Amino acid sequence: MRRSTRVLAALGAAAGSLILVAQPASANSFGPTFADNKAHSFFFDDDLSSGQHKGMDWARKNSLAPTDMTTSLESRYNNKVDVWAYATWNPTGDQKNWYAWTTCVKRVSGSSSKCDQHTIVFNHRLPHSNYKSLSCHEIGHSVGLGHASGKNSDYTSPNRSCMRGNPDHNYYAKHDKNHINGRY
Repeated sequence: MRRSTRVLAALGAAAGSLILVAQPASANSFGPTFADNKAHSFFFDDDLSSGQHKGMDWARKNSLAPTDMTTSLESRYNNKVDVWAYATWNPTGDQKNWYAWTTCVKRVSGSSSKCDQHTIVFNHRLPHSNYKSLSCHEIGHSVGLGHASGKNSDYTSPNRSCMRGNPDHNYYAKHDKNHINGRY
């Protein structure tokens, strides 16, 4: 075998072994809708339970605020608020099986992806054990983060994310923060 062929074969084998030991991909999508700007105001409705209210406020201050986003809390609802969080006893369809969901209810005029106002709705019929994590997850959707794949236990601490299914982590992964900071 020629020396150049052996070198290429060795490099190929080394690259293959690096791929085998690399940590699973943690990429998650951004969109299809995302906040229209970096200022994110919140209104928490009176029908939130104490745990839901505290979880939302904690996630707003401790998960989202450390990014380039700015947050504020409104004491009254108005049509300029970016995120209206409330709860329901009467979810419909698939939502009966969801702890909470985020919906863009007002798009920016002329845009198919920029959202001016989101709702985050908690399902009172399906309580969650960690409203900090669940709120982090739903707020993440309101700024444009999609679901991340895998289990948090498979990742090192900086790569764990509340954006994985059945949220069990209270913060965004470094990757999530990079998405947010790159957008805003």
